[in-house]
Amino acid sequence: MYRVTFSHRAEKVFLNLPDKETRRIKEAIEKLKQDPRTHGTIKLENAPVAAYRYRVGYERILFDIDDESKLIEILDIRKRDEHTYK
Repeated sequence: MYRVTFSHRAEKVFLNLPDKETRRIKEAIEKLKQDPRTHGTIKLENAPVAAYRYRVGYERILFDIDDESKLIEILDIRKRDEHTYK
């Protein structure tokens, strides 16, 4: 099982989400802890924010994976729009 850390920005966004979205994001993170490359995880090409993304409704969890230390670093949580991957 992987450990999860949040960047300051991701933590701030997570704490300001509505309760319904918070529950959905928590469930998704639990799934990622079991297998960070689960169905639905997309490796991003040339993305400046993170190497991977996972979709949860209209939200995107942007994260990096460190397999050696079994760590998932959640760098940002963004609503899907034209600025999500910039």
